[in-house]
Amino acid sequence: MGKLLIIMAVLTCTTFAWQELEVSGFLLRWETRAGNNLAVELTGPTTGWVAVGFDPSMMMLDANIIIGYVSGGNTFIRDDFGWQTTSHRADTLLGGTDDVIIDGGSESGGNTQIRFTIPLDSGDQYDKPLVPGNSYPIILARGPNGADDFSTQHQFITTATIDILELSLQGSTWGRAKMDYD
Repeated sequence: MGKLLIIMAVLTCTTFAWQELEVSGFLLRWETRAGNNLAVELTGPTTGWVAVGFDPSMMMLDANIIIGYVSGGNTFIRDDFGWQTTSHRADTLLGGTDDVIIDGGSESGGNTQIRFTIPLDSGDQYDKPLVPGNSYPIILARGPNGADDFSTQHQFITTATIDILELSLQGSTWGRAKMDYD
């Protein structure tokens, strides 16, 4: 007697859309990722540190600030919180958690780029949740050339607004049916 084996598979493809903002010499790129994460690339015109602050209430106050620099070929990034209108501290110094994953960085041609991933909602009281489908004010800042640290005062700061897109699910791809007779 013959046996019939039919295999069918459905693969759902998830696509991500990089969004981009250029302002005052900065290039900010971001995309929503599976697992409720936000991948970010920030490039700024300095050989020192660059930073992005998400959703401040006033100036730096209440912002989830990600600050980083590249030194000796290594990338250093810290998860900070705007605890005053003109000051920030590492989340860990305030009793929170460091919720940034370093994805890399580079320094060339007078520009510093940092790449990192953060959770859209880390649960840390010092990281504001970012809800896909919403718009948020941001701060972009940079230190002077050679400021490879987390403490040198900014040389330049600007603000903008970004949208956080939701993941988009696109059509399905059907695997082929396989028939096997014995």
